[in-house]
Amino acid sequence: MRWSTRITAVLAAALLLPAAAAAQARAKAEGYVLTQEGEPIPDVEIVLVYKGHQPQKYKTKTDKNGYYVHVNVWDGIYDLVFTRPGDEQSVTINDFRVTDIVAPEKPPVFRIGSRPSNEPPPPAEGQAEPQGPTPEERAADLASQLERGNAALADGDVDGAIAAYQEVLAVAPDLPEVHHNLGLAYKRKEMWDEAGEEFRKAGELDPDFAEPHGALAVLLANAGHRDEAIVELEQAVELDPENVEYLYNLAILYRDSGKPREAEEAFVALEELDPDNPEIQYHLATTLLGLGKMDEAIARLEKYVEIAPDDAPNKASAQGMLDALKKQQ
Repeated sequence: MRWSTRITAVLAAALLLPAAAAAQARAKAEGYVLTQEGEPIPDVEIVLVYKGHQPQKYKTKTDKNGYYVHVNVWDGIYDLVFTRPGDEQSVTINDFRVTDIVAPEKPPVFRIGSRPSNEPPPPAEGQAEPQGPTPEERAADLASQLERGNAALADGDVDGAIAAYQEVLAVAPDLPEVHHNLGLAYKRKEMWDEAGEEFRKAGELDPDFAEPHGALAVLLANAGHRDEAIVELEQAVELDPENVEYLYNLAILYRDSGKPREAEEAFVALEELDPDNPEIQYHLATTLLGLGKMDEAIARLEKYVEIAPDDAPNKASAQGMLDALKKQQ
C-alpha cells in the first residue's frame, strides 16, 4: 500500500539552556504523517538523524491524529525516516531543516511525490504584465526578503539575517514575526538586551503570538530571573496549551523555583501530550522526590531506565538514584 507523509516545519523557540550553551540553538521537531487521501496514520515510527556537528538520533512516533513531536533537539539539518507499522519499506526525507525560526506562513506543508503545497502555481500563459508593482507584489517582495533573512539565519549568517530583518522593518515596522526572528538573531550573537526588546515588541504587536513569550522566558531564565520567566511561559502556555516545549520549560522552572506541586501538574500534562519522550519521566521523578512521593518516584525512574536509550543524558543518573532509593525502602 502506497502512503505519503505531510510534515509541518518547526516553529518553536529554543528550550531552556545554560547561558554558555545558548549559541547552539535547540528546537522542537514536529509534524503530521498522513495517507495520500489525507487520513492520519497512527503509530508511525520516526527517526530523526541529525547531520550536524555531533551525530545524534531521536526517535518518536505518531499519535492517533498522525501527529509526532520531539522537544529539545539540535537546530540543524536532519534526515527523517518514517516507518509505518507492518511495512518493511521506510520513507526518508533527506536534508530537512529543524529550526527555531518562525516562518512567514505557518506551517509550510510538504508532500512526497507531488509539488509542495507552498509552491506557487505556474503563471497563466498570455497574461499581461502589470504596470508597476501591485500591493500583492510589494508584499511578496517583503516576504522574499524575509525568507532571505530566515535562510541567512538558518545557515549561520547572523549578521546577514539581522541586516535583512532590519530592512524589512524599515518598510513594515509592525510585523511581529520579523521582530521575533530578529530577536533570535540577536540572541545568537549574545546581544541579550536587544533580543529581549525584539521579543517584547513582537508580543505587543500580536497579543496572540505565543513564540515571543517562550523565547523571552529563555532569556529571563538564563539571566536568573525565574519569576519573570515563569510569567512569560504561563502566558505562552495559555496561548498555545498543547505546545510541549513551553509546558516542558514551565515544568522545569516550577521545579527549580521551589514549586513542586505546580511542576508535578505540568509534567503530568506534558506526559499526556508527549508520551514517548523518556526525559519527562526522569524530571517527573525528581519532582516527586521533592514532594516526598518516593514510591511514585521509583516507578517513574524504573520506567525511564526501561524506555530511555543507552545514550540518554540522564540514564546513569537515573540508575544511580534508583539503586539508592531502593536501598532505603
